[in-house]
Amino acid sequence: MTLRILLADDHPLVSTAARDLLQTQAGWEVCGMVTSATDLLCCAQALRPDVVITDYHMPGPGDSDGMRLISTLRRHHPAMAVIVLTMITNPMILRSILKSRVHGLLLKDAPPSELVTAVVRIQRGFDYIGKSALEILTRSDPDSLIEPGQPVPQRMSVRETEVIRLYLSGRSVSEIAGIMCRSVKTISRQKNCAMQKLGASNDRELFECAARQGILLPS
Repeated sequence: MTLRILLADDHPLVSTAARDLLQTQAGWEVCGMVTSATDLLCCAQALRPDVVITDYHMPGPGDSDGMRLISTLRRHHPAMAVIVLTMITNPMILRSILKSRVHGLLLKDAPPSELVTAVVRIQRGFDYIGKSALEILTRSDPDSLIEPGQPVPQRMSVRETEVIRLYLSGRSVSEIAGIMCRSVKTISRQKNCAMQKLGASNDRELFECAARQGILLPS
């Protein structure tokens, strides 16, 4: 089944570059590109894309406010994934975006390959937060991403670290098993052990913990 993607940015060059990148992926189709909040809402209704990749600030009346725009998209299209691609580096705004239940958050300084990774992760049912966005969030207030009473993360083994790095880059457990020439059961156990040591119970917490620990994604 084709994954249909709608791009929204008031800078056409950004959407064009994203389109050219995303359409190189088998089974993905960019079904539209819009430059205003009004057109985004209209096309989301008419085209029914699976994924919307949008800037936070979009020109247009009313819904051009970023938070209101995201809220409208999520309310009217709950099955549609929303990725915010923004130049914003204010940690308070980035946290607000995450709280609006978006599926992905990337800064525009991210390497192009990370946009592909984000869509792959979301296609598999996970959320994705870009590395540069996480670095800003953790640098501004590293303790804010740790729940009260959460234990200090334990040191991971070399194997566990490599499994987590590959997993966060978009690889499945089965793919990692093939890359590392290990059984799926072994990789799954190492992944679960690593998550316990990091104090993460889901993928979003895993990304946050990985950023705090300085775990770099494979290039």
